[in-house]
This record gives sequence, structure tokens and C-alpha cells, in this order.
Amino acid sequence: MSKLAARISTKIYDTYTALAAGMIAMRSPGRAAGFRVHRGLYRSFVAGEATGMDQNYRPRLRTADADIKRANKLVVGRCRDQIQNNSYISGGLERICNNVVRGGIMPQFRFRDKSGKLKKSDNKKWSGHFGRWNRYADISGHDSYAALQKLGLRHMWSDGQFFIHRLYDDSIPGVVPLRLELIEYDQLDRMIDGIMDNGNIARRGIELDPATARPVAYHFLKSHPGDYIPTADRGTVRYLAADIIHVWDRKRISQFSGISWFAAVVMEAYRMDEYRGIEQDGARAAAIFAAFIKSAYNDFRIGPGTIPAGGQVSPDVPAPTGAKNAPTEMKSAVIQQLPTGTDITFASHNRPGNNYEPFVKDSLRSQSVGTGMSFEGFTNNYTDSSYASARSGSLEERLGYKGQQSFIDEKVNWHVAAWFIEAAFLAGLAPAMPDYWRDPYRYHEMISSRTPGWQWVDERNATQAAEKRLELIIDTRTGLNDERGQDFDDTVETRIEEEKALQVLYAEMAKTQKLRMEAAGESETAD
Repeated sequence: MSKLAARISTKIYDTYTALAAGMIAMRSPGRAAGFRVHRGLYRSFVAGEATGMDQNYRPRLRTADADIKRANKLVVGRCRDQIQNNSYISGGLERICNNVVRGGIMPQFRFRDKSGKLKKSDNKKWSGHFGRWNRYADISGHDSYAALQKLGLRHMWSDGQFFIHRLYDDSIPGVVPLRLELIEYDQLDRMIDGIMDNGNIARRGIELDPATARPVAYHFLKSHPGDYIPTADRGTVRYLAADIIHVWDRKRISQFSGISWFAAVVMEAYRMDEYRGIEQDGARAAAIFAAFIKSAYNDFRIGPGTIPAGGQVSPDVPAPTGAKNAPTEMKSAVIQQLPTGTDITFASHNRPGNNYEPFVKDSLRSQSVGTGMSFEGFTNNYTDSSYASARSGSLEERLGYKGQQSFIDEKVNWHVAAWFIEAAFLAGLAPAMPDYWRDPYRYHEMISSRTPGWQWVDERNATQAAEKRLELIIDTRTGLNDERGQDFDDTVETRIEEEKALQVLYAEMAKTQKLRMEAAGESETAD
């Protein structure tokens, strides 16, 4: 935009502000003054400029739910496609799941008596019950609780949300009868939307209390709408909120459902993957052709043999009668005669070109930022990184993994652990729990979690640093165990058992050694 046009637009803007402020001042001079101040502030931000090259960049101000309702179906479809077909996205998600969940994020029972002392015996029984239940958590019998966590995390990245429905199955004696069923967001009956007959508000299948916005119930289709097997009953079932865990990540206050965690990355990933495919096809097509032959003859053809050499011919003169075609292949160490009037040009392969690698690298770097991974981790490419940069990227990446672990712990484990305690209590499998029904939250709040940790990158230096931290009393052995995904109490108990086993082993070895020495002494005496 020219300076003259900018001055004209500014003049128009100021004139409109003055006229509008004058009209407002007729009824409220104070509001008129505030109007002028805020119009001035609006123009003072570059992002608030309404003219120039970006004048058409005018996103609408909608609630988060309105944005999600408008875009969710297409976003989810695209994200699922990239997870299935894009090697970088698929591999990156697998790496995320392995680092975040791995063998499972398991609750740690830390029940205490009224004096605050840990009830170690009861806690050990609870851990035993949960460890056994972990195998049978899935109502279908296919997945363990750890596998369900990994499946749920995958849906967070593809769909932005999923549901956990609790059921009961007492067919396995001694196992807490709680069972879990994971439900995709697709199965939510999104036609139930708006003010309901009972006065509640439904937001695409989620029934909310209008006073608190707390979920009251969830309305699900009885079968997945995208299933290839038609079902006669396509009705809706209403589950109370007490039996459903809606797992989603809240980004805005006006949000009541989630959006795919790949939403900001999916289009970049798709375009780059498509571009790479086009470059590969172009390179393959270019590699097929080795040379091009031009001839003065109108009916010149490529085929076995050659056209006999001759003098200069006019382009309009047909090839001599009985002339043979030119060859279609090139062989090593062969001198081939070409007809007069023909010219050969060798093909040059310039695909994908010198700019291909930096262009692709820049795109993959952008995608790695969107996934919270380091570039080296996302691409599995450490060729250009130093030890310090790779370690720094790995540490930053682990913060992202820890954030996802905390998310699963808060949105999944807290609720599942509460269900588990309740189901164990009702089944008579729980140790003594005084006043549980009077204050169940007291027991729920004493649950912590053990998350998978990571091995130290530099074991020797990290061990020395850990010893120094303990010496300076700025860390604990419990904290160091937590970093590695281990439980301090379990580690101590295992070490005690190992020491006892070693004492038995050393005693047996001493007996064996003594017998050998006695046998050797008797042998020398006999000699």
C-alpha cells in the first residue's frame, strides 16, 4: 500500500471515530471518551490494523465449541489418514506412546491410618489386586490396562478425546470385577444438541447441567456410524456421567470437548508427504529415459537395427525403402553408427534438486515442534547434531512426555483408581477400610502414580551428579528412583531379598570350597 493510500485510510478511520464518538456523546460523554480511547488502542496494535496486505485476514470470534463443531469431522479424518499413511507421523506417535506409557502408568496405593502412618501391609495387598486386575481390565479381554492407556493416548492425538465406560464382570474369582470399555468420539450422538426437554443443555451428545456445566449424562449411538456391518438397531443409549470418563484436553474456557493434538501439524505433514511423493514420481520418470534421438526423416522409428548412413537429406524426404529402425537400448563398449541427419541428446536427471533436502528438513522441523518432539527424535536423524544439542533436545522432549503422563494420570488414573477401590470394596476384596462410605474421597486422594522413567544418557556422569545431589540434600533417593520409573520401597525390598539370597549363596560356596580343600588335603596325604 502506498503512503498516500495509508494516509487516506487513516483519515477515514479517524473521521468515522469522531462521528461515532459525537453521536455517543449526545447521551453519554463518558462512554464517548472511552470509545475514542479504545479505538486508538485498537489501531496501536499491528495485529489490529484493518488495512494493508493482511486486511482480509479476519478470523471470526467464536466459542471453542463452535470452532470444534465446524471443523472436527474433517480434522479427525485427516489426522487419522496421516497416522495410517505418513511414516513420520506414524513413527512419531509410536515413539510418543512408548515414552509416555510404555509398561503403563500405574496407581500407587499410599493409604495411611488416622495417625498418618503408612499401612504397608494393606497397600501391598492393594497393589497385588491391581496388578492382577491389570490383565483383565478390558471388557473385550483383548487389552491390559496399560494397553488401554496406550490406545487412549493414540486417540488423543488422532481424535482429541475418547470415553471410558465402566462395566462389571465377576466371572473371574478373586479379581476385582471392574471392567473398562473404550468408546470413540464418533459414537457420540451429536444430533442431541441444544436445550433438552428436562431443562439441561446438550452439546453434541453431552448432556450438561445448565447451572454448573457439569456433565449429567452422555448419549451414544448403539453402534459405530462408520461400521461396514449394518445393524437393525441404530438407536441411542444414555449413560450417566458417573459411569463415563470423558478424556479430553481443555484449551479454552468455552470448550466442552477436545480436538486432535495433531490439528496444527496435519496439513503441513500432508502437503510435505504429497510433495515428497511427487518428487519421487518425477525422479522415477526422469530415470527411465537415458537419451533422446532426433532425425530428419518423417517416419523415423525407434527399434532394432539402424537406418543406413547416407548423405544430407531434406526433412521432407522419407526414409529410404528397407531402412531399419534405431536401437532402443545402450550397451557398454559398443560403437553405434547413427544415420545422417540424426542427433542424440542425453537426459540429465536433476530431480529432486539441490533445494529438496533443506526444504524437507525445514518442514519436518516445523512438524516436530507441533508434536513437542526434538527434530532428531521426530526424524530419527542425528547426523547434524552434537552431543550437547541432542541431549538438550532430549531433555526438553522428555518434559513434553512428562506433561502427557500427568495428563493421563489426572484424566484417567484418578477416576479409574476411584472406580477400582469402590468395586473392590463392594466385592469384599478390599482390606479393612473404616468409614469408606462416609468419606470415600479421603481414600481416593491418597493414590499417587508411578510413571515410566528414562535411563540416564551419560550413566557415569549422571551417577556422580546424583551422588552430589544426595550429599547436598537437594534430592532424595525416592526422587532419583522416580526419575527412572522405579518405586523406592520396591527397590529397597528387592535389594534386601537379593542380599539374603547372596548370603545363602556365599554360605553354600564356602561349604563347597571347604569340601574341595579337604578332598585336596586327603589326596596329598595319601600320596
